[in-house]
Amino acid sequence: MASPLRHRQTGASLLEVLIAILIMSFGLLALAGLAASSQQYVKLSQFQSIASQLASEYGERMRGNIDGFTSDAYNKTSAYLADPVEAAGCSTGECDAAALAVADKADWLARLRTGLPGGVADVLRDTAYPLAADIWILWTEPSLANDAASSLQAQTFSADDCPAPAVASLASGQPMPRCTHFRVSL
Repeated sequence: MASPLRHRQTGASLLEVLIAILIMSFGLLALAGLAASSQQYVKLSQFQSIASQLASEYGERMRGNIDGFTSDAYNKTSAYLADPVEAAGCSTGECDAAALAVADKADWLARLRTGLPGGVADVLRDTAYPLAADIWILWTEPSLANDAASSLQAQTFSADDCPAPAVASLASGQPMPRCTHFRVSL
């Protein structure tokens, strides 16, 4: 009796191909998510670098005007996203230490607002150590969103990261800004 011929399979079945495509698509989606989050971290690093440069610049402005610093003219405490300080007319002629401090503060806050999204600062001279100041720089942290209507959304941070006077006026639904603290000694 002749045995039936066995048919040997010589290729991949359709089911195996579909499973391979499914596994590859999950891998590609994971890579796309990784690329999006890496862009977010690059932007965060850029904002932290800008904040560090601006804090250093403000410290140098304070060092250049010790009389204005010791008279607390460089202090700035206000609510987040408050109105900017108006500049004094100090650029055309001679001015005293207080007027120079007001001009420095206005120029620095303008640079802060253009360099960081929603950028503001809270600056206080240390009462225990009179030649030191605490600089808090606050900004709204954008994140990548998958929403077609908006490419940026604000992330939420803890209120413990920011100085209390700066965030006291935030509405309950408003996202917390990112806060970075710098200590400057003259």
